[in-house]
Amino acid sequence: MSKRRLFLLSCLVPVLAHAACSASNGDPIPTQVFDASALDVGSNPDDPDGGTLPDGAPRDTGADAPADAPKDAPANAVVVINEIYVDTILDGDAAEFVELRAEPGTAVDDLKLRLVKPNGATTDIAVGVAGNKVGASGVWVVGCNRIDKMNAPGARVDREIPLATWGLDTPGAVQLVRGTTVLDVVGWNQDPDGGAPAAATPPPTQTVETKPAVVPNNSSATQFSRRRTFGRKSGAADTNDNAADFCTMLATPGSATQACE
Repeated sequence: MSKRRLFLLSCLVPVLAHAACSASNGDPIPTQVFDASALDVGSNPDDPDGGTLPDGAPRDTGADAPADAPKDAPANAVVVINEIYVDTILDGDAAEFVELRAEPGTAVDDLKLRLVKPNGATTDIAVGVAGNKVGASGVWVVGCNRIDKMNAPGARVDREIPLATWGLDTPGAVQLVRGTTVLDVVGWNQDPDGGAPAAATPPPTQTVETKPAVVPNNSSATQFSRRRTFGRKSGAADTNDNAADFCTMLATPGSATQACE
């Protein structure tokens, strides 16, 4: 072998050795390549329940909704008018309210109040918007923005109505309707023998059940005194007679009604 060939061979040997180490990092190069198996999310040793958790979420998250959120009530759940404040002492329409009672979780977005004036003219008010449901208290209050004038602990309005479209007259009535079906109706008057307002127009026309409820006398109320409303008698059967089913009581918009006075 010539000196020239020996020189070339001595140069190539280190280069080939370096290439082999770079390719295998010192380990034998495998003759086969296998596909990685799919990730089994249920086998995560840090998550024995399987799946993944949202970033920052505690492990025991439970249901999607808060623990105290009411479950959906049946579609045919009973909804009734529970308490009404009609202003007779210049509190203003903004202080007036209509409270509904229903099982917690009852949807109210398909309900409507029809406010009936003495001559039978009506104003339609949506009870709620999409997704609205009765909360854990079991009541839903529709009114304006001066519920504070009731001077009642925990007073609240769930569905606030603009003053321009709100107001309860005397004599008057409220129909609770779903579509064209009347679920409940309450008529009232300050005079127990005064009768109900004229038939509502357009139909449905009913403005009272048997005899109208009596609007309480708040004439002695002061700026800071508790107002009186007429509310459904607690625990009493519905007799379909507004005069018998409702009585004067302390205002409780958003909470359980008080005893009759």
